[in-house]
Amino acid sequence: MTSQSKSRWADDEEEAALEAQRKREKDLKKKAKAEKQRKLEEEEYLRRQKAEDATKDTAHDHEAINGDYERPSKRRRLSPEPDTSSRELPPAKLLRFPAPEWGPCRHVDNFEKLNHIEEGSYGWVSRAKETATGEIVALKKLKMDNANDGFPVTGLREIQTLMASRHTNIVALREVVMGDKLDE
Repeated sequence: MTSQSKSRWADDEEEAALEAQRKREKDLKKKAKAEKQRKLEEEEYLRRQKAEDATKDTAHDHEAINGDYERPSKRRRLSPEPDTSSRELPPAKLLRFPAPEWGPCRHVDNFEKLNHIEEGSYGWVSRAKETATGEIVALKKLKMDNANDGFPVTGLREIQTLMASRHTNIVALREVVMGDKLDE
């Protein structure tokens, strides 16, 4: 009747003793680690002191032998310094490489359309003859559905792909021509 029901989470004396034992062990480990670290630092300090003393002794011996008391330079020069004042460089010239010139696009009127070949996803392909040289070429007219949106990105991608392509089965892109109206 006098026994009270204890909660199963309540600390009893055994648990308190175990907790105290764990705490003592933890403190002992911390003290041992701190002592070990102190000894390592002390050994490192002594080792550095010995190294400094040894370098001072060798430097002192070197000064006594050579008679100079200056600190030696870190690096020796192995090659003599070039005299830049007496030797002048010739003036630089720009190199010119043959490259296509930038200019405005030619007009589609420079070509005579011969026949219609095929309609593709992004435009219509026709066979044409260049009026100046008589060479037969393929002309592709891009579809400009949304003219107020500007030049279509798909057309730019196709031009870039054709310019980069080098294959026997792919027509080489020579130039981009344009017309006055969207239907040319």
